[in-house]
Amino acid sequence: MPEDLPIYSESMLRTRLQFADLEKLKGLDTTPVLEKADAYIEQMEGASDAGKARTVPHTTKAGLLEMHTILFSGREGAGKLRQSVVKPLYRGHDCPEPQFIDRSLDNFFGWLTAESISEIHPIERAALLLTRIVDIWPFEFGNLTVAIVFANQVLGEAGFAPFFVLPQHVKEFNTVVAQAMTIEMQPLVNAIYKTVKREMDALAPR
Repeated sequence: MPEDLPIYSESMLRTRLQFADLEKLKGLDTTPVLEKADAYIEQMEGASDAGKARTVPHTTKAGLLEMHTILFSGREGAGKLRQSVVKPLYRGHDCPEPQFIDRSLDNFFGWLTAESISEIHPIERAALLLTRIVDIWPFEFGNLTVAIVFANQVLGEAGFAPFFVLPQHVKEFNTVVAQAMTIEMQPLVNAIYKTVKREMDALAPR
């Protein structure tokens, strides 16, 4: 496949075995990529302090709220759950009414701690986490940003570089998120895989 095709190309179908090429890249110092990712993540929805936000433990609802508070510090509504009814942005988008957001997050974090989730490859798990947070749309703003920061912790814990979206790929990213809302996860998995692989290949000694 030509290397200049968009990073979200659907022809890049990946299976668990195909993720194996990332294993040999583990152990690299991903600090330069983390800093690069922080800058692009902040650009998406006007966030700041992504470097600090990514250090917040992500396994609790309180952690998610703290991430949002840090990312959008000084903005009214930062760290506060959505209080308005939002029309679904994507086909199949859950986007619960405000009174159900808290329960949806409780269910999400309960699911997150299930043993079966830990058996899923980190690339696929990151895609699932990102999708579920977007599906709930817990905040008035900054949901895509906080979803990426949250999902990147899974990648970091596994020794992988973070996922981020280059400005020229934002439209494609929105398309694959929309597909994920309809349970078509593979394009988002592909996007995360290719970003991680590209950045880790660049770090590898020549």
